[in-house]
Amino acid sequence: MKESSQAYKSIFLIILTVFGVMTLYTLNTEEAPRFILFFGRFHPLLLHLPIGALVVTFFIDITSRFQKKYPTSIIRNLLGFTAVFAIITCFFGYFLSLEGGYQEETLDLHFYTGIATTLLTSGLFLISNTSKPKTQKWFLPLFIATLILISIAGHYGSVLTHGDNFLTEYARVPEKEKTIEVVDSLRMYDHVVAKILDDTCIQCHNASKQKGELSLLTKESILKGGVSGANVIEGNASQSLLYTRLLLPISNEEHMPPEGKAQLTKDEIWLLQHWIDQGLDFEGYATRGMENDTLRKKLKKYLVFNEVIIPIAPVDAIEEVKEAGFRVLELVPGKGALNVKLLNSSPTKEAIETLSLLEEQIVELDLNTSEITDEMTAVFKDFKNLKSLRLDNTNITDAAIKNIKKLAHLEVLNIYNTAISNDGLTELVNTIQPKQVYAWQTQVDKETADRLAQQFDIRIQSTIAANFVEDSQLEPPLISPIKTLFNDTIHIALESRLKDVALRYTLDGTTPDTTATVYTEKIILDQSKTLKVAAFKKGWDPSDVLVREYAKIKHIITDFTIKTKPSEQYPDAKKLFDLKEGSLDFKDGNWTGYLGTDLNTTIDLGTITPIQHVSFRCMESVGSWIFYPSSFTLYTSTTKKGPFKEVASTKVTREGEGGDTETKKMTLELPNTEARYVKVVIKNYGTLPEWHPGAGNPAWLFVDEVYFW
Repeated sequence: MKESSQAYKSIFLIILTVFGVMTLYTLNTEEAPRFILFFGRFHPLLLHLPIGALVVTFFIDITSRFQKKYPTSIIRNLLGFTAVFAIITCFFGYFLSLEGGYQEETLDLHFYTGIATTLLTSGLFLISNTSKPKTQKWFLPLFIATLILISIAGHYGSVLTHGDNFLTEYARVPEKEKTIEVVDSLRMYDHVVAKILDDTCIQCHNASKQKGELSLLTKESILKGGVSGANVIEGNASQSLLYTRLLLPISNEEHMPPEGKAQLTKDEIWLLQHWIDQGLDFEGYATRGMENDTLRKKLKKYLVFNEVIIPIAPVDAIEEVKEAGFRVLELVPGKGALNVKLLNSSPTKEAIETLSLLEEQIVELDLNTSEITDEMTAVFKDFKNLKSLRLDNTNITDAAIKNIKKLAHLEVLNIYNTAISNDGLTELVNTIQPKQVYAWQTQVDKETADRLAQQFDIRIQSTIAANFVEDSQLEPPLISPIKTLFNDTIHIALESRLKDVALRYTLDGTTPDTTATVYTEKIILDQSKTLKVAAFKKGWDPSDVLVREYAKIKHIITDFTIKTKPSEQYPDAKKLFDLKEGSLDFKDGNWTGYLGTDLNTTIDLGTITPIQHVSFRCMESVGSWIFYPSSFTLYTSTTKKGPFKEVASTKVTREGEGGDTETKKMTLELPNTEARYVKVVIKNYGTLPEWHPGAGNPAWLFVDEVYFW
């Protein structure tokens, strides 16, 4: 026991001496040294050790008291372990606090309760080393007090890290969001900007935790900014840190949110830019004073609809409606919403009136090509949840509008080939605004339909030509597998989501038409080919042509040297030759990245051999600072030491300020060329252009495959 006590004394003395000296050194410097901040980052990792050890020790202590067999040595060593790491954790916590960005009052509470917990834990360890009965009687009360105190310290730690209500967030019943069902009712800051910031930024920029001394909780704190200066500049997003730091490469230390945190979507970034450029309106409505289709489209995500719970209809009611000549189907199995279709083209008034038995459940109602009359539509007034109504090819007139306009939740109305006129449609949309109205072959003229559609922001199809061709174009077929590189054969499968679609393809570079080969079984390629495929179906417009360039690899690259290694974040140069093509995500593990440097590699093909084509795939993602290269050059030699002769080169052109992330394949043809050694030089774009938010900084070059075919 004496030897154990002496060992712990030595450990405590060493820890207190080492970290005490580090603390004194830090107190005498104007700015915390980087190595001190480095140790501080280990605080969240180590703090779980003393907490876990303390809880385990308490459990063993309590159970042992009941079992009348007390493991003194185990308790002592566990408390020693806890005390050692509690002391280290305290020092690391102090080092971490030197980074700043924390609410001072909460930080002090966490700091001092943590120190008190460490002192109590050390006290428990000292008591466990004594045999005095008077001292021993304080052990259990002190232990309970330590557990209470460590819980309080942990609570304040969670407040610093995650915000005030982290522990209690799910203990309260959430406040019901206010229903906002139209874009014009959205307030730009309250309902859009604040929600974006709350989802992605507030965790690190709140009242308790203010990284960079920046809080984004209120109008005042947003305008105040942080240590880096003004956070937002009214009318100028390109000069506002809140916006420009979102555009930095995710690997950049100043990119926000940091890597590993939830990132903003393109739409969210667009909305923040729009809000700043339009003057930082903290009070007004999102669409005030402007008509912007792009803005309206992006704002629809922030609408809050009143949830409608539809009760399940009685079985006997459903059966009665079926007996009256209707088909009744559940829209979602086990749910109340129903699709109802009339099967009898000559219904009686009594048959139609049976629908009132399902007035809450009918969500889709199909009465097309029937002899329903204006009078029969009176039953509609009770349909509380009807969203889709088909009355096409019936004899209804404007008299039916008085009943249809009572359907407050109607979204789709089909009145094709009826007697509805301009007056009837105008009366309808002045009361309710379905999202879609099919009104061709009616008495509604195109001029009136277009005017009403624009006035009420709905779609009204008044002629077969209007939007019909667009809606009836086939989608391109699906092609599998995704890969396009192979070294033996590749089996290609085509598929369409629609039935009775003819998939026609070519392999000779021509565009497929109705005379092209029809796909019936897997296509097997044993040489490089360009596949073009399109979908055809009677009554539909053909799909867009899908193009895939398949390359049969002639040389598997295993021996190469590389002049400039890829950047540390994307380091493995072997990815250039593994035949695994990268996706549109540059972090998917298949891309190599070069920050401001060129790709320069020399490949040994093993023997002198003919070379016909050399290709590589590259990426452009302007928002992440990734640009296409500026040029692609090949040099060849028959000997390792050279000389190398330039045999082909091409410049890579790009236009505009970029858009979505994309990839492209670059190819050089080398007729009548033989070589053993091939040097590939792919030059980086260089410095980011003036129009880019990161202008003046080096661009990234991303390449995933270099191959010979």
